[in-house]
Amino acid sequence: MGRERVEFLRESNSVNKEKIFVLAFEGNATEEKYFQSFKDSVKFNDEQVFLKLLTRHKKDTKSAPNHVFAKLKREAKDEYTFGKDDELWMIIDTDKWQNIPKIAEDCVKENNMFMAVSNPCFEFWLLLHIKNITEYSPDEQKEIFANSKLSKHGKTYVERKLTEILGSYNKTNPLPNRFLGGLKLAIDQAKKLDNGEEPFPSQLGSHVYKLIEKIKSPND
Repeated sequence: MGRERVEFLRESNSVNKEKIFVLAFEGNATEEKYFQSFKDSVKFNDEQVFLKLLTRHKKDTKSAPNHVFAKLKREAKDEYTFGKDDELWMIIDTDKWQNIPKIAEDCVKENNMFMAVSNPCFEFWLLLHIKNITEYSPDEQKEIFANSKLSKHGKTYVERKLTEILGSYNKTNPLPNRFLGGLKLAIDQAKKLDNGEEPFPSQLGSHVYKLIEKIKSPND
């Protein structure tokens, strides 16, 4: 028997939140900072939702989806007794990982565990906030999907696209507030890219919108 759900709520001002969402991340900087900024913004449904971010230490290199799944299960699901409507989410990229289909199956077995996969990367979800993807040519979209590194220690193709639009982009300090104003655009574009039949996008796309729609303010 896990610890009581209320322990997750003690850091908030209320124990009467309708739902708890617990998030675990593949990355240990970009994704966490984005969701922390979202949580602190007026776009978050603070009245009804309690959002818990499971952080990863900067030296933690266990970023593969199976490690993210294990962390979420160990530090949340196995430790606490959640309500039937509470949800545990993994924020992960495709990154050529071969085990994502298996993780998707494991999530179904766990009932309240879910994946928000971006293909090729979380930065593509960020790009959807600030750029109409249809403005890119088919060849450019193929390059975005491949997301090759432009040099051994340099930016990826998607990171370069962000830099071209914003003037600068650093994934360790993404300055999320630059993106949140375009949240509706990101959701709308992600929906159009989603064929609605896949547990994760096999082509260019991001299912982060599925999580965001559940935790954003109804007034936004």
